[in-house]
Amino acid sequence: MPINWKVLSVFTGIFLAGAITGGFVALPLSHRFDPKPITADQFGPQQMKKMTEQLGLTPEQREKLKPIFKQAGDSLRTTRREAFKATTAIFEQMDAAIVLELTDEQRVRFSAIRQEERERRKQWMAERAKQRGDNHPPGPGGPGDMPPQGQPLPPSSSEAAPPAPAPTTP
Repeated sequence: MPINWKVLSVFTGIFLAGAITGGFVALPLSHRFDPKPITADQFGPQQMKKMTEQLGLTPEQREKLKPIFKQAGDSLRTTRREAFKATTAIFEQMDAAIVLELTDEQRVRFSAIRQEERERRKQWMAERAKQRGDNHPPGPGGPGDMPPQGQPLPPSSSEAAPPAPAPTTP
């Protein structure tokens, strides 16, 4: 069966025209479906704007709502910091338990893997802060609420310290 080049060219042209048109239509709309996460500092002003637009708040109402939104933003920051600390403690306990089951060679490699992960996480947090326009480095009290890298968090008073790795003999 011979190929009809004219028909193939028409279908290819239609396909390309659709792809180009779809790209031009989708590009301006794509930002609407990729909302950027807000920081605790942005929470209050964003909520105030949203409520003012949706409910037509008066200036008096806005003044009364400001401390409510500030309190909520502060609570969110505290909750995120506590969740990060709890998550870090869980991972530290997991790592301590894993180390107990590894050989000396595996422990060295495991330590190197974890260090590489910390460096990647540190770089990612710095890039994320830069994209958001944060002027604060990641760290406790900053927008990222990340502890300094390489410094493990102490376990909370309600948790036992993770077991220390026991030396093994081959």
